[in-house]
Amino acid sequence: MKFFESSGLRVVLLLSAFGLGSGPHAQAQYKLNYGLKEPQEASLLPRAAAPLSTATRKPKVAPSPTLTPTPDGSFLLRHGWELTPANAVKADGAAISTPGFSSASWYNATVPGTVLGTLVDQGVYPDPYLGLNNLHIPDSLSRQAWWYRTAFAVPAREKNKTVWLQFQGINYAAEVWLNGRKVGTMQGAFKRGRFDISSLVSRTGPNALAVHILPPPNPGIPHEESARTGQGPNGGLHALDGPAFISSEGWDWVPGIRDRNMGLWQDVSLKFTDDVTLQHPQVITDLPLPDTTRADLTIRTEVANHGRQARTVTLKGEIEGISFSQKVSLQAGEQKTVAFTPAQFPQLRLVKPHLWWPNGYGAPALYPLRLTVAENGRVSDQQTLRFGIRELSYEMTVDGPAQPGQRVEFNPLAVKNPAQLLFDNTKRREVEPGVWVASLRLGTEAAALLPVPAPAAAPYLVLKVNGQRIYCKGGNWGMDDGMKRVSRAHLEPYFKLHQNAHFNMIRNWTGESTEEAFYDLADEYGMLIWNDFWISTEGYNLEPTNNALFLDNAQDIVRHFRNHPSIAIWCPRNEGYAPVPLEDALASLIMQEDGTRFYQGNSRNLNLRPSGPWHYFKSPVDYFNNNAQGFTTEIGTFSVPEAETIRKFIPKADLWPVSDTWYYHDFHEEQGQKDYIAAANSRYGASAGVDEFAAKLQFLNYDSHRAIFEAWNSKLWHNTSGVLLWMTHPAWPSMIWQTYTYDYQTHASYYGAQKACEPIHAQMNLHDNCVVVINSSLKTIKDATVQVKAFALDGKELFAQQQRVQVAANQLTTAFTPELPASPAGPYLVRVQLLSPTGAVISRNEYWKAENDAFQSFARQPPVQAACKITARDASARKLTFRVSNPAPTAALNVRFVLLGKDQQPILPAYFSDAYFTLLPNESRLITVEYPEGLKAQDLSVASGGFNVK
Repeated sequence: MKFFESSGLRVVLLLSAFGLGSGPHAQAQYKLNYGLKEPQEASLLPRAAAPLSTATRKPKVAPSPTLTPTPDGSFLLRHGWELTPANAVKADGAAISTPGFSSASWYNATVPGTVLGTLVDQGVYPDPYLGLNNLHIPDSLSRQAWWYRTAFAVPAREKNKTVWLQFQGINYAAEVWLNGRKVGTMQGAFKRGRFDISSLVSRTGPNALAVHILPPPNPGIPHEESARTGQGPNGGLHALDGPAFISSEGWDWVPGIRDRNMGLWQDVSLKFTDDVTLQHPQVITDLPLPDTTRADLTIRTEVANHGRQARTVTLKGEIEGISFSQKVSLQAGEQKTVAFTPAQFPQLRLVKPHLWWPNGYGAPALYPLRLTVAENGRVSDQQTLRFGIRELSYEMTVDGPAQPGQRVEFNPLAVKNPAQLLFDNTKRREVEPGVWVASLRLGTEAAALLPVPAPAAAPYLVLKVNGQRIYCKGGNWGMDDGMKRVSRAHLEPYFKLHQNAHFNMIRNWTGESTEEAFYDLADEYGMLIWNDFWISTEGYNLEPTNNALFLDNAQDIVRHFRNHPSIAIWCPRNEGYAPVPLEDALASLIMQEDGTRFYQGNSRNLNLRPSGPWHYFKSPVDYFNNNAQGFTTEIGTFSVPEAETIRKFIPKADLWPVSDTWYYHDFHEEQGQKDYIAAANSRYGASAGVDEFAAKLQFLNYDSHRAIFEAWNSKLWHNTSGVLLWMTHPAWPSMIWQTYTYDYQTHASYYGAQKACEPIHAQMNLHDNCVVVINSSLKTIKDATVQVKAFALDGKELFAQQQRVQVAANQLTTAFTPELPASPAGPYLVRVQLLSPTGAVISRNEYWKAENDAFQSFARQPPVQAACKITARDASARKLTFRVSNPAPTAALNVRFVLLGKDQQPILPAYFSDAYFTLLPNESRLITVEYPEGLKAQDLSVASGGFNVK
């Protein structure tokens, strides 16, 4: 059988070329999704009325290489890089990596970054995120090799040291050359590279470094979505390449990225050491649960002697005034793992430690660790890292050899023999439709599995941190950014938005957001990370063909990031079990290289509910009636932003009516697009333009996203234990599966989710009108009051009822079911509030109701001039407080805000405490907004908007 590749691609025999042989595995692969066999016909491609954006080529700037020092003693190589297609140069690596080689025709390169990122930055191609620009960037970028080149000089004080060249990540494979000599090779997007270049580097003159980036063997052919073709397959051939950005072939939330994210996508650095070095440090924190007032720390690191003589060195650690050290003897060429245990070093038994908690449960405290290895007082090498003191455990249902359906709590720290696997995911039993439990292996250590006396959500997974059950709320990141622009500055606003939305978990879908900044920010903002590896849907997507390469990349990922307290779960793939050849190998790798976290064998079905649905529901009540169940890692719906955001990425000529450009930006017909549009039209009236259309969709966005979380809230610990949106985060400008937009704008989806996820939250369940209080914090509130009132559009009170409640920590509390108006004259607002004993509002929540969901009268409401008056400016916290008021005799609907700068232009990101709510006549409300660094409080103002707010 043959697969015909076009655009100059080779014709390959799949079974032989991919090493699949002719056995059952090969036959199974053949039936799966290989993607397109050839590019689509021109008649099927998306069409646009707007012309293609033009790019302006930037003039070449003479490269100016510089070394940027870091706290651990290394130097980043971020400046002075150049890039060219490999077929544009006739020279080989030896010549290209020679000082003085002419590179005048090369592009200035962005490092860290991708090939496409450089070509866009240099004006070779227009921004692929705008309109249909991406369609006109050649896909051949992913099928050719590239050369990067830079130069450096060794700092004078480092001239006599061992020199290490370090790569944090390349894609897909690389040959590294220095000063005319080949240094080594790398393969896989997630494996670090470290090379001793001491014998090749010039200590006095310039050094020329060249990196030959090789393309993935199977880049596949992207599907281009239009109204005629639909959303197409998710990925294809690229999945065979294993440790790669498999979604870059094109998925239902991002188009095909034309270079498949090739390049030096993470940092390159130099490090200078003496003969003895440190690698792969690990910090393990152990709490004597349920006691959290003490913590034992165990610290391990690899120490290696690269010299030709035996060495006796001092290995020392420092943690906030605590120090510990020991002598280590190493033979020439010897490497050993050295440990500091609390039994040997009592100072590692901390009293009243600051614990790391997920968002909403406490502060995410972090500790710095500095490790040094020195000989005769001279530091040979050093490493710095941060860690959090916290302990993970997991409640789940398993089948024991003699007792099926056991509810147990698994603590990985209790496993004495990490070589012995406990769970057999290949021997599983279906206990509910689509829900399975694994079997325990013979000889399982009983101490690692404690019986659960009060099951909270059997048979589903419950995650515990520091002995407390954590209600996991958040969503998926398919990829941080479609072009892998992943600087801390670019990513941090997204994490702050998650924190302000009261989320506490991010699923790193197929492990495609894997850089230090991602995990650093998760640590700092209290985001638990569900961390997948790089395989997608079992029975649909292809499986990697190079298991050794896959495991090599996986091992390095675990070693690299295991000290981050945010990582809560390692999972082999999206929606399925690991391939049989990888299952036990991955599970063993996690136990032996980590030993503090659970290997969750499937992202759905195994102690989890089936994933989805992902389409728009005609009624949000359906989330309560048919979906709220257990722990889900995927459920989502449409999320079209406001018109001013749509204008940023869809040209005017294609804005209205809905065009192919909308489809290309993920306005999928297959996910219930027609129902989504029909609901907006039937409930709020037909739209004459994009502004009206987008404004009406915000009602649907708010209600659907709030309903997803409130449906799971309604059964907290009585069936449900976690819900993750598909998705919270967009990788590019999209119309679906997001809570905010690529440029940090927050539309109604964000505030609906934010409202439902507040740690102490009063809600009215949509399916039965029962009013409940969800407390997903560790605080208890005594003598609170639940209040329910109903109002007409003119503010007239139609109904009122209240009841005193005791709100227990980390529990659901039922209040009452109000008798709402039976035959209202029109739409009316139900406002649910939780009040403190002093009458302060703890939680405020609102629902519009009408017969047959008929809200067409909203469009007839007169415009409201809502006023925003700043009442406080806190420059130290970068926060404004303002009062928004409605002086009109009718309600202000979907009130939202814009932060404006000195020039009266919108500022993003802007972190508002609330939005898309109703202000009744003569009502006002205090709102806060946090703003980015570098702005002056006195230069800022706030403007209001909304459905009928002008």
